[in-house]
Amino acid sequence: MTADKPVPALPDRLRDLFASWNAAGRPAQRAMKWNRSTWQATLPDHHDLLAELPDRIDRDVVAQRGCHAGDGEAEAVQAFVSAMVWGYGSIGYGAFRTARVLRVNPNAPTLLREAAIRVRRDGGAEAFAWLTDNRLRYLGVAFATKYLFFCGAAQAPALVLDSLVQRWLWRNAAFSVSLNWQVAHYRRYLALLSGWADELRITPEQVEQLIFTDSASQQPGTPWGSPLLSAADSADAACAESAVLDALDEALAAYAELGDGVGPGDIEDFELGVRQLRRIVLARSVTHRSSST
Repeated sequence: MTADKPVPALPDRLRDLFASWNAAGRPAQRAMKWNRSTWQATLPDHHDLLAELPDRIDRDVVAQRGCHAGDGEAEAVQAFVSAMVWGYGSIGYGAFRTARVLRVNPNAPTLLREAAIRVRRDGGAEAFAWLTDNRLRYLGVAFATKYLFFCGAAQAPALVLDSLVQRWLWRNAAFSVSLNWQVAHYRRYLALLSGWADELRITPEQVEQLIFTDSASQQPGTPWGSPLLSAADSADAACAESAVLDALDEALAAYAELGDGVGPGDIEDFELGVRQLRRIVLARSVTHRSSST
């Protein structure tokens, strides 16, 4: 932090989240559902790895891959794919985006391995700084930090920084952090969560999980924090909504794999249309729940 930007005090919201989580026995973040067939079709070279992953993937499963990412380029790519499966969850275009990173960056295995070595040796901040100078095309901060997190060590972790965490920090602590590869911002973010972790006597990773889960719970339709349905909502309606959202994600993944005649601009336009349709579905869902209460 700079002199004119003091460290934000521990937010009351985070104290309350910690108290509730602690009283509940400190449960782990729930495992993520994902579509195995889509990933195997989109990344056929990793068919066997994807076959080994459980139907619902959690942080511990990915960490088992991440701790070996520095052993070799193949191990690094496997850790990266596993982290992306966890990070995207049931979002249908995750497989396409992961395959794109590996396809357009011929040096991806080398860079991923080096990043894994550096995060374990030098810590999260230094590894992030190195990756900023050795960026992989189409890999943004949100998913790059997911990969670094699973490859890192507890002593100086690389914490996940995505839009959900970013928004929570601004709303609850007036803390602004960029998702545009700003090394100084990422260092401030790590220092902030480490300080709050010390105050709560938990790990920085646990602070990040509390923040992420709380923020996700306020985003209807995300695979990480779907709101509870009211008693008046029917199970059939919930299943139908989920099926529509899954179908939209599957349509995007399928479109991306059409091959000849489909360029990056076409995929981006199609993805924009899918996002608009998702908003329509989710808006109807929120309206339906509100009218049922």
